[in-house]
Amino acid sequence: MKFHSDLFGWEYVWRNFAEEKNGKVLTDSGEDEGNLLSLSVPLEDTGVNIIYSPESRYGKKGASNTVMVCYPPADDFAFSIFQEKGHHKIGKAMGLQDLQVQDALFDSKFMIQGTHPVKIQELFLDVQMRELILLQPPTVLHIDTKAAQTYPKLRIPEHANAIVYQYDGVMDKLHHLQNAYDIILSVLQQLGALGAIRGVTASGAPAAAEEDVEITTTSKRLRSPLLDR
Repeated sequence: MKFHSDLFGWEYVWRNFAEEKNGKVLTDSGEDEGNLLSLSVPLEDTGVNIIYSPESRYGKKGASNTVMVCYPPADDFAFSIFQEKGHHKIGKAMGLQDLQVQDALFDSKFMIQGTHPVKIQELFLDVQMRELILLQPPTVLHIDTKAAQTYPKLRIPEHANAIVYQYDGVMDKLHHLQNAYDIILSVLQQLGALGAIRGVTASGAPAAAEEDVEITTTSKRLRSPLLDR
């Protein structure tokens, strides 16, 4: 796959990933050969779609990426995790929030902030999720409580939150896309187990009675039983 990405570019890999996951590719022209704008990929056992959006950075398309999935919140729980930099140490000395999850390596790499410290510690008890995040550290991984305003083109329902994984760097290998997929899925499942998703069982699966709602982009509709009215 490295050969293919070097030869054909990151778009080739993204299209290949979408095909493997039975996802859809959105292009600027609406035709298969158009420039890639985003991917819509079904997220296993959840009934929702995960959206991959490449962004431009320093004039280079695909050099920054947003991966996200929406859900109906059961409460005001939110968190943000980002890589700790030198200047954050000064901030922490002045009282900047940095929650600890009792994992020395993880705590040394990331700043964690949020609304419910106990729930956040429970969220990051999942060893596999911590390992996934360490494997491909996000620029920021957070819950966007105003996703409809942040991503107006997706026409997200006003009540919906979004789990957002942002990665500054080219994602031109299948494992880059798969790692982001696994992180989003893991966080979604943990939120379900914590009771932070309305209408979802403790296993993280959508409740059978949940009503469908459509998230609309400019050219397709994404139906999701996780997003109720």
